[in-house]
Amino acid sequence: MEPYERIRQLRKNILHMTLEEFSKKINMSRSNLGNIETGRISLTERVLSDICRTFHVNQNWVLEGKEPVLEQDTDPLDFEIEKLYAALTDDNKKYLYGYIQRLLEEQGKSREH
Repeated sequence: MEPYERIRQLRKNILHMTLEEFSKKINMSRSNLGNIETGRISLTERVLSDICRTFHVNQNWVLEGKEPVLEQDTDPLDFEIEKLYAALTDDNKKYLYGYIQRLLEEQGKSREH
């Protein structure tokens, strides 16, 4: 399997993201990402770096297929939460932020007892 094929596998089968969602996260156009995933254009060092940093992906997996796919300290649930968060409206993001702050306050109080 080639690196461009692994990027498509990462996006579709591991992260369960659309071209649009994935490309936005790495500040790339959907069409350029599609061209990378089909091998029409080459994967640049910058794009590889952006993908690995943004999604906590092991660069050796993308380039050579060497496991693990994700960096060892990465929780797959984090990706799912990021995906859901990205779909929220700005107002709902503010609401969620307040809710998380309250959860953290409660969590802190329960640890004190």
